[in-house]
Parts: sequence; structure tokens; C-alpha cells
Amino acid sequence: MSNSFLMRWCVCMVLAVWASFSAAQSYVALAQSDAKVIEFDSENCVGYWTPDYKCQPIKVRGYLFVPSGEWSALVMASHGAQGVDRRGFEYADALTKNGIAALVIDHWTPRGVNMRSMTYSQATAKGGTTSSIATDVIWAAQYLKAHYPQVKKMGLIGESMGAMAAIQLSKQRMTDLFVAKFSPKPFTFPLAAMVGLYPACAERVKGERFASIPFLILSGELDDHTLAKDCVDYERWVNANGGQLKTEIVPGAHHDFDAPHALEFRARGQNVSKCLNMVDDKTITIVATGRVLPNTLEGQIQLPRECSSWGLHSGHGSNKFVAVPQWLGFLKQQLE
Repeated sequence: MSNSFLMRWCVCMVLAVWASFSAAQSYVALAQSDAKVIEFDSENCVGYWTPDYKCQPIKVRGYLFVPSGEWSALVMASHGAQGVDRRGFEYADALTKNGIAALVIDHWTPRGVNMRSMTYSQATAKGGTTSSIATDVIWAAQYLKAHYPQVKKMGLIGESMGAMAAIQLSKQRMTDLFVAKFSPKPFTFPLAAMVGLYPACAERVKGERFASIPFLILSGELDDHTLAKDCVDYERWVNANGGQLKTEIVPGAHHDFDAPHALEFRARGQNVSKCLNMVDDKTITIVATGRVLPNTLEGQIQLPRECSSWGLHSGHGSNKFVAVPQWLGFLKQQLE
């Protein structure tokens, strides 16, 4: 190998590393103090699509970040089980630097949900569900349309449970339920695009239909909690039933691949990798075991007790911003 070739190779490697470093450093989290705090009406509901369905009014808080200059697009950011953390503000930073406003929503505080001390079953009983997150997003959109008339298009980015809320919002039954319960006037679905980061693509509802809204799911190749395979399979299910979903795999990534913490094994992390389930009007069937639960609030609470285990890998690798170009490029294209 010639010295000149080695020299060119070394220079290219240095440039590549520097480019990667620069890209990572370009997204530095905004803080809550940088935001305008807004509060909007929503509902805390339990027992979605069961005879036990009931709701009570709540107020939900969000942190609004706007870009400098004029703007007309806005993306809401929904957190995962852990609640609002640094990554939500990193999403806002990336978005505002690209001319898109961002609203980081705190779904858990008004529901009294703290997943550091709760299981999924305990959270479900308090309304800490993906469907409740989805309900907040619809209510937030109504608030934003009323108070920020410059907004022409809205999107959503959700991570983990927030990504599963995006899945709920892609389902026609979510809109139908909102209209039946809360919106007597003509209603237009408010989102032009959605992104879901490492969701559990674990629910298949008999006869369900999906809205034809551009939807991108990014799953970690090595995720042992919310399996990439389930989301690849889910793409076919959604698109065969009216949806417009694209699932992409992030190579070498685990669950929470953009989390504030580095990759680690969490022995007490509740693992839902075996929770794929089929749902009809009366039953919830766990695919891995064939266990049948009633499609009631109690059945929904019992589901994670039956199918989950303990222990999972979670956290970012060498570049926690590895997926930013994918999701940011998708949202920019759909909201322009």
C-alpha cells in the first residue's frame, strides 16, 4: 500500500469522523426554560373500546418552541414510559433549527403516572396508556389550531409509548371515538405526518382500518424489548388495511437508541417482546401463549402481567442522533 494512498485514506477517515461528530454536536437540547408553557384541555380515559370506557377532564401542559423568523409547520413530541426527558427537547432543537415549531407534551404529570415506581398494569389503571397519549395529541391540535392560525400543517414524533400513540392515531377507530365522544362539529384529522421511534407494534385488531397518512416507524435492529420484526410485519398489516406506513431498521441500534443514557442492561425493565396480541370485540389473545383475556378494562390491565418479562437493553450507542436525518428528513418533506 503506497504512502500517498495511506495519506488519502487517513484524511478521509478524519473527515468522516469529524462529520459524524459535527452532526452529533449540532443537536444540543433546548431546556424547558426556553419554551412558552401552554396548557390545554384533554381527557383522562380508561378502558378504551371496552364496556368500561370512561373519561374525566384534565389539563395537560406542553412546552412550545418556535423557530426564528416565520414558520407554518409544527410537530408535537410525545414521550415514552419514562415521561418527559432530554430527548424531547433535542427533538425540538432539531426541528426549530429547520424552521419547524415543536410542542413537547407532558402526558404523565396530570394523570399521576410515574413509571419509575409503576408497572404497565398500574399505569393502565390510572390512564397511563398509548390511547391516552393519542387523545392528548388530538386535543393539543385543537388548541394549536385555535391559538396559532399560522400553523398550516402539523406532525407528530413519538418515542416508545409515544410512538405507540402514533400507531393508535393511525387507526380510524381513534378518530371515530374522538368524534363520537368530544366533537359534534365537523372534524378533520389534524396530522399530516407521523414518526414513531422504537414502538411495540404488538396489537392487531380484527377488522381495523387505518388512515392514509404518511407514517414512518424507525426500529432498532437489536431491540430486545419492542421487536423490529413485529414492526416490519405490521407495515404489511397496516398498508393492507388502508394505511401508509413505512418501517425502517436502524442498524446496530437497541431500544431507546436516542435516550439520554448510554446502552445498558436494565434487569428490572419490563420487557414486552412477547406481548403480540390479537383483539376482537370480546377478547384479547396473546399470540405467544394462546392465553385469552376479556376485552375489558381488567383485561387490558392484566395483559402486561401475562405476557411481559423482566430485563431489557436500553440506551444509545456511539451516536445518539443516528436516526435524526431519517425522521427529520421525512417530516420536512411531508410538512413543507
